[in-house]
Amino acid sequence: MRDQLLGGRYRLVEPLGEGGMGTVWEARDVKLDRPVAVKLISLLSGGGSHATEARARFLREARLTARLQHPRIVTLHDVGEAVVEGRATPFLVMELLRGEGLDVLLRRGDVTPGDTARWGSQVADALAEAHGAGVMHRDIKPSNIMVTIAGDVKVLDFGIARAADPYATADRLTQTGFIVGTPAYMAPEQARGRPEPRSDLYALGCVLFELLTGRLPFEAPDTMGYLSAHLTDDPPAPGSVAPGVSADWDALVLRLLEKEPGRRHDSAAELAAALRQLPRPAPIASVNALTERHQADLPTVGATTQGPGGADLDARLTATVTMAATLTCLPLLVYLLSQVATYISDSSAPTGLLVANLLLGVPESAALGIGAGLLLRRRQAGRRTVAVAGAATALHGLSASLQYLVADGPRTIALIAYVVGPVMAVAAATAAVAAGRPSTARWCRDVQAMPEPVVRAGTAAPALLTLFGAAAIPVSASRAVDVGVATYTAQTLMTVLFSVFTPVLAIGMALVFVRNPVGRMLVAAGGLGFALVALNGPLYADALGSAFRIPLLLLAIAAVVTTIRAALPPRAHRPAST
Repeated sequence: MRDQLLGGRYRLVEPLGEGGMGTVWEARDVKLDRPVAVKLISLLSGGGSHATEARARFLREARLTARLQHPRIVTLHDVGEAVVEGRATPFLVMELLRGEGLDVLLRRGDVTPGDTARWGSQVADALAEAHGAGVMHRDIKPSNIMVTIAGDVKVLDFGIARAADPYATADRLTQTGFIVGTPAYMAPEQARGRPEPRSDLYALGCVLFELLTGRLPFEAPDTMGYLSAHLTDDPPAPGSVAPGVSADWDALVLRLLEKEPGRRHDSAAELAAALRQLPRPAPIASVNALTERHQADLPTVGATTQGPGGADLDARLTATVTMAATLTCLPLLVYLLSQVATYISDSSAPTGLLVANLLLGVPESAALGIGAGLLLRRRQAGRRTVAVAGAATALHGLSASLQYLVADGPRTIALIAYVVGPVMAVAAATAAVAAGRPSTARWCRDVQAMPEPVVRAGTAAPALLTLFGAAAIPVSASRAVDVGVATYTAQTLMTVLFSVFTPVLAIGMALVFVRNPVGRMLVAAGGLGFALVALNGPLYADALGSAFRIPLLLLAIAAVVTTIRAALPPRAHRPAST
């Protein structure tokens, strides 16, 4: 498409970005010899009467939007339709802005409370102008706000989300399957299909919350999760997420995030005045130092989709991998040591080799546990401890497999050689490598205000108890084979399930510790799996005695509690009333 001439006037130069509606190009207005931006609405391209009608409606509504003339709104110069790659495609011609998207500045951490108040009031000014002309935006979010090289903002895509809906009619916002707007910033009434001007104020409230804290007021793994949260959950006060945010900011943002539109500011003009009257807050930590935000533009209409990349995301990722791999190692190592202790009294066993395994395994377990605890507290000592202990445990896991082959161990511990040992070695090596990464060191250095917990209080304790007590499953299965109440096939199944659910629960806990909502689902799944496996214990517990019956019962209880608490949604923070 490069060098293509649209409408006999606008020559495409180079692409600037791509989003849900289409592609934005830098172009040249050959008639006036000036640079412009051209947005190709490929969402509405194609043939057929329905597509033709949708394009005609889009062009009509775009011409209405072009009436908006305000210093905080990007100027729309022209609209038209051209054949692009063999398909009729509508396009918009806008002023070419020089600057950066607010989403880029957020990821980089270059936003201060003073910037938030000034830019927020300028966006409110733009909304006031548009609402006065009968135009709603419907998709206010950081990627639709440009910060120019002069330091002021321009709001993009006014009314374009609604105009680009291929299913919209004169009296209906949308039809099933097409969401107008971005779920992470969507007002409750807009999610129900009944937007109004104060829906834009709600979205701006979400943006202000993000500028102040570095995270969204609600975090969810998918579109339905965001919509449900906006409809039913209470948002936390910004000051509860980012220390240093004033009570004035809390009151303003929480008013914008009211579920009922009538409880928000009456108009964008009123909001702009309120933002300008805020006292200048003392400087606080930058957004990037508070937390990595989760605003990868979600399913949306009309803007470039970008993920949250960057160095801080890499730091959070490697720290999560380190913790997950470490937590995976611990129960596997405990199982290995328990089996060693079981066979150390066997006269036919290589006692010296088993003692050596104990002498290595006990300090490895202690070091991994201490390292994980310190890492959760963002201590560099935890990272170094995990790196050293992980390397030693990886070698130990590999040696366990070789020991079985060389010493010709009993069939009942063959799973250590072929399943537990290799899995432990891989997890330990992963922990050691991830702990040694510079990004993990940076994660330990950065002091951040963590987002709201993603599970209910009291979930971590039974989950960790389940994780560290899970070794009772393969140990009891092995003992059941020895006394003749279980088959070797049953032991194999129990050990494999143990090796599967251990990393599931460990990864879930690591994600919970870094406030990733996906962790809640993994914790619930891992807890349920261990509960079902542990409840099989009574089938042969009588033959094994209370030494196994009690641990299996406690494990089942802890796993059930973990599952229930992880399945329940976390309680939203409710700010104290004044």
